[in-house]
Amino acid sequence: MKELITISKLTIGYQKCAIVKDISAVVMPNELICLIGRNGQGKSTLIKTLCKLLPPISGNVTINSNNLFNLSDNEFSKLISVVLTSKINIYNTSVKEFVAYGRYPHTNWIGKLTETDQGLINNAIELCGINHLVNRDFSSLSDGEKQKVNIARAIAQHTPIIILDEPTAHLDLVNNIEIFKLLKELTQTHQKTILFSTHHIESAIRMADQLWVVENGIFYANTPKQLVDQNIINQLFCNSGISFNNQTMIFDYNH
Repeated sequence: MKELITISKLTIGYQKCAIVKDISAVVMPNELICLIGRNGQGKSTLIKTLCKLLPPISGNVTINSNNLFNLSDNEFSKLISVVLTSKINIYNTSVKEFVAYGRYPHTNWIGKLTETDQGLINNAIELCGINHLVNRDFSSLSDGEKQKVNIARAIAQHTPIIILDEPTAHLDLVNNIEIFKLLKELTQTHQKTILFSTHHIESAIRMADQLWVVENGIFYANTPKQLVDQNIINQLFCNSGISFNNQTMIFDYNH
């Protein structure tokens, strides 16, 4: 199987000030990749760079052998759908109308939805289990409900790749688990490749095909088992009174 995404010697940061250097990774189709690391280490910077919201300092990213940074906005929107962590406040828009926004890269200049578009919208709503919300105003939803609707919009966009920046931020435990399960299902049964950042490291280790870790300007990419065995996970909490137990796969709090 041919790789879908190839990242080669990528350096990211702001105004030529590097935060993480020499990022290299290969992503295969239908993988779930979790990006982890402590606050301020560059997770959101990497997400924004891969979403073309920030220019890279150096290096290259290819998708199906095409240079990511040379893609037009329209070409990008047909390859990658994005769910950012910032809260969206939209009023007088129903949930179904919001999900339908995902089809706009594929519609004609007047935005007319075809029967195929409607089918993809309905399928995304079904996958995310939000049928009961379709007539609600988006602004009236809880944070967990809004996040599911955001993901439905990304699914309706019908791209092979979905990138999410901390999709479980501000969610309770039940909603957090439901989002993880949904993202895993999308890779396993709906041919999606998904990259998302998260602070829920134990869940990421259990469910990810790949873990990407940023720590002190260094980038690591491997299977969860390999990174646990290499003690990379423990390094995230060095000298903090917290350690990761490689046998139980949970964190221990040292007193």
